[in-house]
Amino acid sequence: MIAPSDDTAASRARIVEHNLPRELPHGEVRCLWFEIENGEAEAWKPGEIQVAITVDGARQAVLDLPRAVDAGARLALSWVFRTPAALGEHGIELSLLNAHLSPATRELSLLRIAFKTVTAAPTATSALRDRVLDHHARGWLVADGVTSSAAGPGYPQFARSARGCRLVDLEGREFVDYLMGWGSALLGYAPARIQTAIANALESAGTLTLTPHLLPEVAERLVARFPGAEAVTFGKNGSDVCTAAVRLARVATGRSVVLTCGYHGWQDWNVEKYGFAATGVPTRERPLVVPFRPNDRDQIAQLFAAHHGEVAAVMLEPAGVIEGASGPIQSADPSFLHDLRALAHREGALVIFDEIFTGFRHPGGSVHQAIGLEPDLTCLGKALSGGMPLSALVGKKAIFDAGIGRIFYEPTYKTEGYALAAALEALRFYDEVDVPAQIAEFGERLRRLVLDLGNRTGVAVEMIGPPYRQMLVIREEDVERRNLARTLLHQELLRRGVLSTQNLFLPSFAHDEQAFQTTRDALEQALVVVGEATKEDQFISRLEIPRLPG
Repeated sequence: MIAPSDDTAASRARIVEHNLPRELPHGEVRCLWFEIENGEAEAWKPGEIQVAITVDGARQAVLDLPRAVDAGARLALSWVFRTPAALGEHGIELSLLNAHLSPATRELSLLRIAFKTVTAAPTATSALRDRVLDHHARGWLVADGVTSSAAGPGYPQFARSARGCRLVDLEGREFVDYLMGWGSALLGYAPARIQTAIANALESAGTLTLTPHLLPEVAERLVARFPGAEAVTFGKNGSDVCTAAVRLARVATGRSVVLTCGYHGWQDWNVEKYGFAATGVPTRERPLVVPFRPNDRDQIAQLFAAHHGEVAAVMLEPAGVIEGASGPIQSADPSFLHDLRALAHREGALVIFDEIFTGFRHPGGSVHQAIGLEPDLTCLGKALSGGMPLSALVGKKAIFDAGIGRIFYEPTYKTEGYALAAALEALRFYDEVDVPAQIAEFGERLRRLVLDLGNRTGVAVEMIGPPYRQMLVIREEDVERRNLARTLLHQELLRRGVLSTQNLFLPSFAHDEQAFQTTRDALEQALVVVGEATKEDQFISRLEIPRLPG
């Protein structure tokens, strides 16, 4: 039941729509969506206008506006909350907070929603989710822990098992996965050859004092595979070897500035550019890490001019950089990359390719193999070891010899034997089978499928990006409607057994015909829902998960 607002509040703003039903399960994680309309003569600005949420008389949250709201315009907001544990009648009140008004009139009640909590037996998923929320500092929970759906099967949170391209959750539901261990399971989950290699390695301990006997062969295969590579060091994740690469470049050149394009890990040197408030990493008066846009010749030339004699290295993802929530995601530009290396070397800087993601999945096996370019250092990971944790930095031996002893790079687990065994078998497989070609074929089929289904359902949707790193985007000029539509699309795919995040699709070698058919059916049904919501301009009542970023 919606209680009417008082006249003063109604003249300034109103809640147009919300998604809460009359009954809710007790102690469950839900997402409140509501749409607010600015009834004032002037625009609302972030920092000046907020929306307060009160449950049973106690203030629970204050939501900031993500952007300005023009007079007469609307904005949808979402809030994830836990429903009251006590059974019975409850209420949520939404209020507008206006910083320009006096304390006595600053808070204006907009809407009161009455609802009743009813008994709901906990599922295995909801019980485990609560334990994560109670004790784990940070973990990725799909839809911020929202598990149940009013429309039927709910949203997955935990995997019980995984094989090929499929995950099975705690309730036994199967999902076609398009994240594939965040890109690490390029060959699929638990491929037989990799599993056998790991099983054989289990006869020994994993981390040894002496160098494992498999390490030289893995290193030799990497050197043979990547043109220009002469030496190798290992790590456990991409951030390890990206950091090692930057330190080596600084030692080799005696310079400090690094020009970057793409994502290069979580460690201090890379996230410093986002500021102390966002990262906890102290900032400098003059930044040492300077980002540039993909394939932008003019900008890179300007940056070299602005930092003449100071640039140690240019570090970039040479293809597939995700530039925003709806793209673009550009493919490799061979001409730009060759010109970039020439310019960097003229300026005395090194070139570092971050191929953590593109390595082993880009056509030809990597970007620099495909275009015939030899960077000074290359970072590898993700698909290197068939899903086991291992990364590698390959490059010129002179660079390693000059600096590897000076960068304090000695992670305890960098030569762990089980991952090396998996990597050796994965490298053999990559030599035998053209994995990138199969992934490209599947990705192109997805691209054509989306265009066809978009035409049939009337939704302006397409796949963008290279076939191994694609994003499902909705072409809608209005930013608000686009964000609501892409959130609803993500939700409806989850409900129908297709797992992604922010509509990102990373096809693997294990995605087969059955997975394609499952995806086709799920996409068609999801797009029908999005099409109806778009036509009726009613997204809020259909949404159950939080707003996607961007």
